[in-house]
Amino acid sequence: MKYLGIFGGAQVISMFFDLLRNKFASVLLGAGGLGIVALYNRTIQMFSACTNLSLSFSAVRSLSEAFETGDDKVVRHCVKVVRSVALLTGIVGMLLFLAVSPLLSVWIFGASEYYVSRFLLLSPVLLFIAVSGGELAIMRGVRELSKVAVCMVWTALSALLVAVPLYMWMGLGGVFPVIFLIAFMQVAGLMFCSLRLYRYSVSPFSLRILKEGRGMVKLGAGYIFASILTSCALWLVLKAVSAFGDGAETGLFSAGYFFVSVLPGVLFSALDSDYYPRLSAIFNKTAERDALVNEHVEVHVLVQSPIILFVVTFMPLLLPLLYSADFMPAVKMAQLALLGLLCHTATYPVSFLPLSKGDTMLFVVQETIYNLTFTALIVAGYYFAGLTGAGVALLLTRIVDLAVVYAISRFKYGFRLSGRACAYLAVNALIFLLAGLTLFVCGSVLVATVVGGLCVLLSGAYSFYYLSKNSSVLPALKRRFLKFKR
Repeated sequence: MKYLGIFGGAQVISMFFDLLRNKFASVLLGAGGLGIVALYNRTIQMFSACTNLSLSFSAVRSLSEAFETGDDKVVRHCVKVVRSVALLTGIVGMLLFLAVSPLLSVWIFGASEYYVSRFLLLSPVLLFIAVSGGELAIMRGVRELSKVAVCMVWTALSALLVAVPLYMWMGLGGVFPVIFLIAFMQVAGLMFCSLRLYRYSVSPFSLRILKEGRGMVKLGAGYIFASILTSCALWLVLKAVSAFGDGAETGLFSAGYFFVSVLPGVLFSALDSDYYPRLSAIFNKTAERDALVNEHVEVHVLVQSPIILFVVTFMPLLLPLLYSADFMPAVKMAQLALLGLLCHTATYPVSFLPLSKGDTMLFVVQETIYNLTFTALIVAGYYFAGLTGAGVALLLTRIVDLAVVYAISRFKYGFRLSGRACAYLAVNALIFLLAGLTLFVCGSVLVATVVGGLCVLLSGAYSFYYLSKNSSVLPALKRRFLKFKR
């Protein structure tokens, strides 16, 4: 609960700064300027994902195992391996980006020496991103999680402070220095924290060092493949929506899907930083492993259920606030899809089991099944029932994913969900069902909102009771609050 609060809070603050930056950028650069920014960022992200092996995630398992030994010499050597692999992948990514810059300029913007030169100037960003990923993995692996949260906020704040003055001063000409400086500020913040823990030492061209990093490379390759599958699945869905509908329908689908993709990023940010390193370190201790997984399932179901219900109930107010009233037709789709996040709260902690064991192929199979289900159900749902059908399909996708992930974890790793976790999930499922039926059956918006609000309060009260009963965090906060009042 402590780390859920820390990383969830850091994620919310970071999102606030990012929203401010995007708002200023939309005013100062206009829609065309934002399009150019998006094209450059998406291109850089694509190259980064393919060349840096997702070290910010894939290296955590090795570092966590080294940290559990308690031997500082082993940890320092593992840190050196991670930094060496990160530096080498960054150099490879930068050189590859330099080599294909002329092709990118033609492919994205048409033949123009101006854009070729800008791509060349942005090539060091690939190096900054790779090094940042290595430093982030180090702090996660050695449990310096408060520093990770601080760096998240620092990255978003520095991006805001860098972007706004440059956009005001240079207009579209500020796009390139902004992208460069944001990446530089991120790596500077991370290295400021990590170098206080371990001095910088690398051997990026040592075959012995690189051989020791093979496990990270293997896991990273599987993670990249899964990410590519996810991107392809979403692209196919958007193409299908565009083919069966029109450009407006595609925009509405994207607006509704925004909540389904962003909300889990806020709610599950602690799992990547805190839970995954700990699970990797104790995977072979079956009893401790199963207790840890069940603990996270229980906490996430209790904490996230009232939050998800709140967003579902007040979606008619939230969506036009972030977009405009023109996007109201996407409300029902977003509400249906968000109801499926209850399944995700129970699925996501368990889905880490193949990664923490290092079973790359099993993880890829797990992600392939999800993406095939995601694509098939949404295309069929949209074809037969439009945006509402797509919302139902997103809900069914989460239910199928829950069944698949638990079947894999049960038969491969012998994992069983605790009775307490099942009870929490069942009670909240009934509350979600009541809220969902009211929202979609009741003709009165007022009645639906009131009943939905009562469901939020009911889920919140249930969660508060059991979190207070089974956790020392809430009673400690209560004591601090009463002490502060006195």
